[in-house]
Amino acid sequence: MKKLILAAVLGILLARPEFSLAANARDYIPLPDGTMLFCAYFKHTTASTLFSNGRKVSNDFNLSANIGIFRPVYYTNIGNALYGDGGLTVDPQALILFGEQHLDGAAVGNADLSDSGIMDSTVLATFWFVNAPKEKFWIGFSPYITMPIGHYNKNRSFNLGNNRWAIKPELGIVKGFGERFYADFIVNGEFYTDNDDYFNGTTQVKKSQDPVLGIETHLSYDITKQWYISLDYFYNYGGETKIAGVKQDDELSNHGLGVSLFWMVGSNNQLMIEYRNDFSVKNGPGTDTFGARWAYFF
Repeated sequence: MKKLILAAVLGILLARPEFSLAANARDYIPLPDGTMLFCAYFKHTTASTLFSNGRKVSNDFNLSANIGIFRPVYYTNIGNALYGDGGLTVDPQALILFGEQHLDGAAVGNADLSDSGIMDSTVLATFWFVNAPKEKFWIGFSPYITMPIGHYNKNRSFNLGNNRWAIKPELGIVKGFGERFYADFIVNGEFYTDNDDYFNGTTQVKKSQDPVLGIETHLSYDITKQWYISLDYFYNYGGETKIAGVKQDDELSNHGLGVSLFWMVGSNNQLMIEYRNDFSVKNGPGTDTFGARWAYFF
């Protein structure tokens, strides 16, 4: 019985798109043709509360995760944009994830769970079919493909890998206003294949998940020519899971707020620090995330 309770709690936890690949402010502004970009991210996520159907069900839920991401990107023009004089820019790239996570507390039956190693990684490219730098207006489409290459043990419920494919089409819009202010609006949907080797506490069964719909907004302002700040909002909806064909009643309707600070170091380096709080959670943990990013471009 204890194992079944643990599996149910982990089902609520894992219904949330873990360590989601959310955008940052101005990510949907393309760099010039021929630019190479290298990014390195670090994210530290913690949670001490667990929610089910909008109610707090535990204050003894101790989740921590430290995630690193390496992201090479190349920008190239392949033709004319549908609108604007900036060209049809494409940026093929990869996101390679690795890290460690730990979970304990009464909410998981005082189990002591951990995992470390490579996570499921992603390939994608943004296609800017609207690229109008003179008007400070850009629209890009990004298909993400996440591959099941992360560390996964079919005899455990707590893994860094998900043992499934995920496809996330995303549309991003950026508009500049005046000399210093930019507004980003991003909408996406993430779709999943089944995990046929999910451990439910007693044996391997099939786990499936409904699509997750996401919305992001980023409002950014130039403090100086070298510094800018962004207020960030995130919303996820959907994603109810089924384990062995049984619905888990763990649909998301979660809101998050964040703030990010960016500054240039020299002419080829940018640093970023960010904080995000999931302040309204229907199902899953109420998380706090601190992040940092170094970007080098040439």
